[in-house]
Amino acid sequence: MTTPDRRVYERPKKDDKARHMAHEDRFKWIDKLHSMARRVLPPLELLCAEERHLAASSSRPGSNRNPWINCQLRARHIAVIEVLQKAHLKNTGKEISRSEVVAALMAAGLNDVTCFPEFTA
Repeated sequence: MTTPDRRVYERPKKDDKARHMAHEDRFKWIDKLHSMARRVLPPLELLCAEERHLAASSSRPGSNRNPWINCQLRARHIAVIEVLQKAHLKNTGKEISRSEVVAALMAAGLNDVTCFPEFTA
């Protein structure tokens, strides 16, 4: 019986082809999540929430790139994300960011979650 690899996710080296992704591939899951959200969630609420976060992120000093909103995740959540990152790299030969993994998880569960009465929009 082999012991599991206990190392954390390690990014490929800078010159590795796994780090070179097309722009479309880099945002594949984020775009998929956004298109699903537009179909499943109330469009006006979604648009207002996006505008609010874009305005907040662009008002920060020195912000001249895509907005990043920080949120705290528990260690158990990050562990799941890192295992999925490793699996993606192993299976595709391409790196995937944490935010893309979270978007993939959200896209996979969005329809199911909105069926729960607590999350019905």
